[in-house]
Amino acid sequence: MYFYRRIVQHRLPITIAAALAGIGIMMYYASCDTACSYLRGELLSIDLKYVGVGYMGAIILLAFFRQADLLRMLVAAGIGVEVFLVDFQVRENVFCPFCLAFGALVILMYLINYERRQMTNAWHQKGLYVFGDAQIPFTEGRRLPLLVLMIVGYIFVVLTFSGSATPAYAAETTVAPSYGKGSWELMIFTDYFCPPCQAAENELEPELERLLARGDIKITFVDFPGYKRSSLFAKYFLFAVAANQGYANSLKARNVLFTLAAQKKIDQESVLAAALKSKNIALQEVDPKPAFEQWLSMIKRFEVDHTPTCILRYSSAYSRKFIGSDQISKELIPELQKRFPGKKSKG
Repeated sequence: MYFYRRIVQHRLPITIAAALAGIGIMMYYASCDTACSYLRGELLSIDLKYVGVGYMGAIILLAFFRQADLLRMLVAAGIGVEVFLVDFQVRENVFCPFCLAFGALVILMYLINYERRQMTNAWHQKGLYVFGDAQIPFTEGRRLPLLVLMIVGYIFVVLTFSGSATPAYAAETTVAPSYGKGSWELMIFTDYFCPPCQAAENELEPELERLLARGDIKITFVDFPGYKRSSLFAKYFLFAVAANQGYANSLKARNVLFTLAAQKKIDQESVLAAALKSKNIALQEVDPKPAFEQWLSMIKRFEVDHTPTCILRYSSAYSRKFIGSDQISKELIPELQKRFPGKKSKG
């Protein structure tokens, strides 16, 4: 109890610190490229990350000016919003650690600012005020149960939220490009604009050429778009695949596409096409939707929600997932070299 009383005595500074941490989480989420998640959402067409920053900014202002009652109301409404967002992640079976950490901070702020002054013996009023209350502004001591604000927050997000737990190209809605054959299969899930994916693809490229030259392992590429222009780059990879049945043209196209994505200079289709053709990469236009749909099916089937991810499998007898550029470099590549030694053994 003593510890809790000390927290209550300093709850406004603690609230400010928690809100600043929430802003930090959202800013890191917006700029972090260590893993690419396809979970996204908007409120009134505004990205949830920016809504979160604005929400925490408003809490900081209310705490700084010691508007404790308005602060409790805003935090209570946030609880209602978080209930919906967590439920959305549960339904989609995709969990964002940044969103969950942000929600935990909202709960923390609610707990340290909790007050219930409206006392009553009526059982229904006890239930109404059990979540706390706050004085209504410009009234003579009238208090509002925070449960009402929680319900308002929940209804607001239900009416204004739009979200997706599927890759960007699924909305736009040839099969997935594969080379080689054999009982073993290596599936590569990467995004052109994900820096760890760029590093992983760079390290994998010589190994893929070696394995494809052997001809006794199937290699499947799955483009996982977590960025605005990822589907455009994925489409041109499919054009390169369609232009030549061999793997050389496709691997060269992949290399150029990842290089161009890292430079972040191309956002027009005509410029991208010209850049690929200048590198002597053959292109043939095809309908990308069948491949996009199969990629989406594979992403869901193998529960891939971060990139880069590679899956090495042998029928149903063996399957191992490698997540992140470090694991791919330090564990996958040595395992491939061990299981498939030598250079060119293709007859």
